[in-house]
Amino acid sequence: MQAKPIHKPWQLLFRVYRHILPLLEQEFAYWYERAKNIPDMELRKQAMASMDSKKFHCQGGSVYASQVIDYKDTLVKLIVAYQTISDYLDNLCDRSTSLDPVDFRQLHYSMQDALTPDAPLRDYYEFREEKDDGGFLSGLVLRCQEMVKKLPSYGDVQQHIVNLSTLYSDLQVYKHIAKEKREEALLTWWDQHKANYPEIKWQEFAAATGSTIGIFALFCLATEPVVDQREIEALHRAYLPWIGGVHILLDYLIDLEEDREGGDLNFVSYYQSDEEAYERLQYFIERAKLSIEQLPHPAFHRMIVEGLLAFYLADQKVNRGQPQIYTISKRLLKKASSFTSFLFYVNSLFVRRKET
Repeated sequence: MQAKPIHKPWQLLFRVYRHILPLLEQEFAYWYERAKNIPDMELRKQAMASMDSKKFHCQGGSVYASQVIDYKDTLVKLIVAYQTISDYLDNLCDRSTSLDPVDFRQLHYSMQDALTPDAPLRDYYEFREEKDDGGFLSGLVLRCQEMVKKLPSYGDVQQHIVNLSTLYSDLQVYKHIAKEKREEALLTWWDQHKANYPEIKWQEFAAATGSTIGIFALFCLATEPVVDQREIEALHRAYLPWIGGVHILLDYLIDLEEDREGGDLNFVSYYQSDEEAYERLQYFIERAKLSIEQLPHPAFHRMIVEGLLAFYLADQKVNRGQPQIYTISKRLLKKASSFTSFLFYVNSLFVRRKET
């Protein structure tokens, strides 16, 4: 018997804590143990560092599995494996000394292979010195391939999922190359896509492609025995650029001061003023909510947006000591003010306190 759709925030939180998090902990622990046993010291270091610092990505992504409890085992394993690939490769590229786009591209082929059942494995480390990961990355790819085969309508959504994955990989390649080449590469890439996104700016497109949650939403849709093509396209359009944009623009917002001090790329920094940053983020939130009305089970996706706002705006970086971030964040949260936002905000504070 299939679980009823989620309509209320307490239902979502109950399912996450009761059904999803125990599975996530088990699956995450398995891959963490695999990471600890990677033979190459540098690869081991980066795999463990990514899992230590970015576990919340897997936790957040696995929330999607609460929609379809009948497939929770498959979805949690799939989401944890795919997100672990994403975070591991992000660390490898961040810490790279070569800044070689060919190396970055080769690494990221693993993400598309993971989404393509029976795709042959490649030498993902072909263009770097460190190679022996003890089968860690290929194991993650195979886990994803195994799980997507269990989704009844995966063949119908696969093209859309691979499209999102390819855009994500493009972003990772361009944003990790030499600093003096990044902006030009990103703008050239934007030129190839801007006709499809006339309402947004280049940095907003780049930010939106950096989210993996649209892929997770499509995984869940693929659990349906029959899926209407219009539903797939509506979900794709809602997540890219709107919901994915909200996700990553909020992430960049709270890192604004930190990135400025470190000289790191931050897409929110390209806005001309704090007011423009607020207005564009608010515009993305409004468009995300509008696009959700066209989706199956809109209440769930609405809660995702409210949850993203609560999670990021409850971050300890949002404080009076960083007035630019604090002012914009508080205005966004005030505008969002609803019981759902409040509940997720309190839950985010509780989770963070528990983890410290």
